[in-house]
Amino acid sequence: MVFHFKLPDIGEGVVEGEIIKWLVSDGDSVREDQPLVEVMTDKATVEIPSPVAGKIHKRHGQEGTMVSVGAVLVEIETGNSSPSQQSETIEKVTPAHPRLPRHEMDVLATPAVRRLARERGIDLTQIKGTGPGGRITMEDLNSHRAEPKKQRVSEQTKTRSERQEELVPYRGRRRKIGERMSESKSTAPHYTYVEEVDVTELSRVRSIYNEMSGARLTYLPFIVKAVIEGLRKYPLLNSSLDEDNGVIRVKYYYNIGIATATEDGLLVPVIKNADQKSILELAKEIARLSEAAKEGKIKVEELKGSTFTITSLGSLGGLMATPIINYPEVAILGLHKIAPRPVVRDNQVVIREMMNISLSLDHRVIDGAIAAQFVAHLRTFLENPGLLALGPL
Repeated sequence: MVFHFKLPDIGEGVVEGEIIKWLVSDGDSVREDQPLVEVMTDKATVEIPSPVAGKIHKRHGQEGTMVSVGAVLVEIETGNSSPSQQSETIEKVTPAHPRLPRHEMDVLATPAVRRLARERGIDLTQIKGTGPGGRITMEDLNSHRAEPKKQRVSEQTKTRSERQEELVPYRGRRRKIGERMSESKSTAPHYTYVEEVDVTELSRVRSIYNEMSGARLTYLPFIVKAVIEGLRKYPLLNSSLDEDNGVIRVKYYYNIGIATATEDGLLVPVIKNADQKSILELAKEIARLSEAAKEGKIKVEELKGSTFTITSLGSLGGLMATPIINYPEVAILGLHKIAPRPVVRDNQVVIREMMNISLSLDHRVIDGAIAAQFVAHLRTFLENPGLLALGPL
């Protein structure tokens, strides 16, 4: 009997997914719940498990192609003679922990580590993990691959010197990021407003707190709090343009997206109702979402619903940039490195901790004057962090 397994519903509003990597081949024997294929949706990558045990009769779709929800994904010979199972499908797949293959069931490792291990043909049971609880980290995987070091380095150098170009598939998250960036740039006329901010006092407050608490509080929760005060004062920046209905949707709830670099590309985890959280609560939520994104554990719902986005490269942030709007939002704030610079204060040159910010906006919705006023308001809170404890101005 051939079981026709259809691509299941893999998230609210998801109608199709891209085949990233087949984990089985035609003719392979599979057990129930064994991962068959990696599929990427708009927001997350999931491993689709087999609902039955049997032998792979035929796979449908090449890596890099799109498959609609409800379309046949793979045919499996089951030996089951019940005709009612021909078009059976599982109802929902969640992008949490991927199902683990056979002998690796007891190995602690993130989905990203497991995926890379499969690509390299590495048996994770042969690696001793150095992470918490013996978890195998990316460093453990790279160290395992690096042996024997001298011979491998020479072989790689020779290979790279002989080839003149390399073809890297443009698919998966990289293609999805490209599509979203292209949509944003082609739809919204961008312009960028740049300003410098004196964060000396903010740096001092942060340092005092870290010394007294032993914590590692970053600048980001303070900046999120200041951004919210700016959005309260100038709500047009917390909106989206609904051209179909001819309205600008101004939002009075504050879901702040934090652009996060991961091994699989850029993700934007969202702090929901950020205005209802304290600076310390924001810090905990930022850390939780960032870790989940980097370890491949982020949930689909944690990547949706942002109203305004912040992007930062931390100490690598450079002097300025022109961030691309996280469409359909109308603004995105880019943060740049904080460094001591000479500035003029009271007609004297002094050294202050300075940071540049770059605000990209959709000129269909936000005029330059509003952008300047928003940045000035934001700057006031960042240069006087004590105001953040007092509420809206």
